[in-house]
Amino acid sequence: MRTYGIIGLLAPILVAGQVVAQTPPPVTMPPGWYLVQARDSLAKVGDIGIAGWPFVLKSNGTFTLTSPDSLTFAGKLSQKDGMATYTDQNCADPGVYYVRRERGGYAFDVKSEACPGRDSSWVKLLFVPGKPGKSP
Repeated sequence: MRTYGIIGLLAPILVAGQVVAQTPPPVTMPPGWYLVQARDSLAKVGDIGIAGWPFVLKSNGTFTLTSPDSLTFAGKLSQKDGMATYTDQNCADPGVYYVRRERGGYAFDVKSEACPGRDSSWVKLLFVPGKPGKSP
């Protein structure tokens, strides 16, 4: 009887330890070149006007997004412990996002929006590593 009591007490501790061990580590989007894609289905690519545009993230957290007409959009992405704080040239209020890996790229889930009341299109994007191909 005594052995069953000890096993009964240890079982929840062992299960809890396995759950904690399975928690994925925080994700950080590394510096580099990315191509912007629609995060959802290909049917929603039309909703993402910047699909296919290059996104360059530098090691200091600054980024540029360049249109096909060579117009540049800039901002800052500070990351720590799986969280990203985002600001850009149009909105000085920071947005805070959870960073995660998705389909070979990086996606962001809203914790708190930048510039409340503004479209949260950042979460509709998937950043896939790679440089844009050259036009023929």
